[in-house]
Amino acid sequence: MKHFLVLLMVALTSLRSSCAVTNGATNAGKLLDDELAAWANLPPVFFCGEAVPVHEEAVARRLVSALVQKSSYNQALYEIRQRAASFFPLIEPIMERYKIPADFKYLPLVESSLRGNAVSRSGAVGYWQLMPATARELGLTVDNQNDERQHLLKSTDAACRYLRFLYVRLGSWTLAAAAYNNGIGNLLSSIKRQHESDYYYLHLNAETGKYLYRIIAFKELFDNYVSYRPVLPLDVWKTLSEPLKNIKPAILDEEKPLLAESMIIAETQLAANQPVLANPATAKRQQETPLPNAADVFRGGIKARLAKAGVLKRGQVWVFQLTRDGMADGKTVDQGDVLYAIVEDIDPKLNKVFLRGDKLYSKENRETYNMTLSAVDASTGRIGISLPDMEQVKAGWISTWKVL
Repeated sequence: MKHFLVLLMVALTSLRSSCAVTNGATNAGKLLDDELAAWANLPPVFFCGEAVPVHEEAVARRLVSALVQKSSYNQALYEIRQRAASFFPLIEPIMERYKIPADFKYLPLVESSLRGNAVSRSGAVGYWQLMPATARELGLTVDNQNDERQHLLKSTDAACRYLRFLYVRLGSWTLAAAAYNNGIGNLLSSIKRQHESDYYYLHLNAETGKYLYRIIAFKELFDNYVSYRPVLPLDVWKTLSEPLKNIKPAILDEEKPLLAESMIIAETQLAANQPVLANPATAKRQQETPLPNAADVFRGGIKARLAKAGVLKRGQVWVFQLTRDGMADGKTVDQGDVLYAIVEDIDPKLNKVFLRGDKLYSKENRETYNMTLSAVDASTGRIGISLPDMEQVKAGWISTWKVL
């Protein structure tokens, strides 16, 4: 425990220092490296009853990093605690009904800071940040008149059913959390490619690789802050230990602005006045539509952000920028490379738009490659984007592509 406390103190102190980005950051990093031999002395940490292997250097690094990040937003911590105290009593019975471990109540803190009007750049909305297609498959209404992703109780019920589905498919709550963040198709692809089924040892994209640690960090700071008393800055300790006052029932229909938007993870963008909604003429409620089987989801794929949208018409060119490194069509692709895609087809019967990537411009090599990629629904891995979802598309939309 001694080495653990020393390590956390170094990390927290370096984070609070205004000069940490210069020489101070380098020195702090060296001090952290000097303490790595003591990871075996970390106290036990659990998520949903599964032990977190904090004896592993990489695991301990990520956990400490998440703790440092969350404790740095002291201004927002108290309000987050108040919101949690109001909302948790409403969502915990639903979680218990579906036998979802209580630790998952911290997931919407990471996703949206428990804000119903949170909207991501990729189109996820609500407390649990559900994508439109996934929400509809879970029986929620998503249209111009009503977006049930913004309804606390209904969206919680849907999220719990989704988590239960993921757990049954994957057999692990840690993997279920990862799949919730990145899609079961992407996760199964990583598991098959790496021959590894333990979340803590999988090499995942940066967001998913940190996702579970962010949930655990909230749990540790809110439920187990006493263990960090010797190392937490005094103001953070007071914030976490101060009794909550004037706890009001959760406001379900009218959300007030969050005190500090920086508390929401960088991937979540707020657009309170312009919620992402679909067209009521094509949106359909699907109460009993099953989620895709593991065999149906795609294996592999790259992510790209929309830079310039064309007209939604066959033959029109749309421009995307890759958001991370990867492999596509046998070539190494890099973050920032430009993907040129065309609207290949618009099928009103299937209610889908089919986008095909034809060329990719490599910024590093300054060359243009012929490419054969197709846009897929990230929640199912199936080719094509639903027309209701396309009506939400604007600059910044994150799309998923796979090699044909």
